[in-house]
Amino acid sequence: MTPQTARINEAAVAAFSRDVLNFPLFDRQAAIVSEIYSDGIREAILRTGRRSGKGRIAAVVATFEATVNADAHLAAVPPGERVSIVVVATSQQQARIVHRYVRKFLGAPALAPLVARDTDDEIELTNGIVIATVPAHAAAARGSAVPVVIMDEAAWYQGRDGSPLDAKEIYDALAPSTAQFPERRVLILSTPRWSTGWFAEMCTRAASGTFADMRTWHATTAEMNPRISRAFLEQERAKDPPAFRREYEAEFDSGIGAVFEGELVRAAVRETERLPAIPDVRYTMAIDPAFTGDTFAAIVGHAEPSGRVVVDVVQGWHGTRGSPVQVDRTLDELAVLAGAYNNAAVLTDQYGAQPIRQGLAARGLSVSEKPWTNETKVDAVAAVRRCLYSGRLEIPPTRELISELVTLEQRPTPSGRPRIAAPGGSHDDYATALLALVNELEAPSRPSILGVYDVILKERGTVSAATPEPPKEWTVKPAPELARAQCPVSLRVDNAPARCQLWHGHPGQCVPVPPGSP
Repeated sequence: MTPQTARINEAAVAAFSRDVLNFPLFDRQAAIVSEIYSDGIREAILRTGRRSGKGRIAAVVATFEATVNADAHLAAVPPGERVSIVVVATSQQQARIVHRYVRKFLGAPALAPLVARDTDDEIELTNGIVIATVPAHAAAARGSAVPVVIMDEAAWYQGRDGSPLDAKEIYDALAPSTAQFPERRVLILSTPRWSTGWFAEMCTRAASGTFADMRTWHATTAEMNPRISRAFLEQERAKDPPAFRREYEAEFDSGIGAVFEGELVRAAVRETERLPAIPDVRYTMAIDPAFTGDTFAAIVGHAEPSGRVVVDVVQGWHGTRGSPVQVDRTLDELAVLAGAYNNAAVLTDQYGAQPIRQGLAARGLSVSEKPWTNETKVDAVAAVRRCLYSGRLEIPPTRELISELVTLEQRPTPSGRPRIAAPGGSHDDYATALLALVNELEAPSRPSILGVYDVILKERGTVSAATPEPPKEWTVKPAPELARAQCPVSLRVDNAPARCQLWHGHPGQCVPVPPGSP
């Protein structure tokens, strides 16, 4: 231990951050971190709002543990064994951000001599400690000596394809590695996502008081970061109250949930990115126009005679305020893309219809405009769900499309129709184009009369339907078999009625009506 490190060892974490790192924590941040150490908490779960400084807190704790607590950690392993402080972030990009925080902190005069090696994802110190910052999809430490695990934004972890990743798997792989260290610590920080899942369960477990060395803290954005103005927060609250409660007040909202199951989406992904055009097949191109900030998304697909919807290719153009999407060049490329797929019919919404229609018409293509509202989006979601549940959707391995589909959220509204949108700070351009495409291509297989039949699952397994009667070509199967084998969710069949939707052209499929629907 150097004399410099010896002096550091006399300071608490908050004082260390202020005096050594030259990074004073805000009062609420400092209070939480100080309580973790003073009360000997080994597993700390911080549920805080957006812009609460979670990444910087993770970097402060990692730096403190790698310097001040280095001797304690090294004493628990044989000489020469690698000891790692592991910070897990949502993505590679976020991991690099936390890494830069750590790098800056270790550049402090008292700590700079300790840095022996600095790569994109690791900083090795001369005392034998390594600080590793890794994305969630690459987190693995079985068999490694890891005294401290920091899971940043654990409720929002992403896989390589951008889809949600179960943080429990990462926790189960990393947390046991800390067992041999007397000064072990697991720090989990996140803004909540949904009211179910691993992070919510960890908050409940920590709040139960069952485990003496486990505790949870809850703090709003305003409490954690006083630099966020009250005017900004009130503006965000007015825009979307449910999202505000989750994003800035860090409250779990049971009304917010995923639109599509991740496993169903991944099951629809094929290996090849782009399919060649098939002669005489009618193709449709759905576009979601955007010029600054978002992506101008285009998705080409076709429907097979079997009712299967195939997405042949996905393409996008991203613009910024400083460099917006170039309209003429983009329309030229759209025309080429449509031409490659038998002059695909182009489908757009009402917002950019006229400029797009005129531009593509000048290039020899026709465009149909379909109004795009929350109501039509809900209908389109139902169409995609029908295709996913029945295995009738095929999509390419386009990371952005998969990520947007599996992170798309629904939340209740006063009208009773759910609001479909990407979570705060995310995009849904590709997802919106896909919804429009599938809604258009799946339409011919819908009933000419949208009949909703009340199906009663009785003890003996009989099925009866209200007027109008199902078509004769339908094969009515025993209710238990229908419920257990073909319904996309579990239905109770023990003398309990289940109300379902049955659509013409989809014999044997059972799609439940949400509770409370008329």
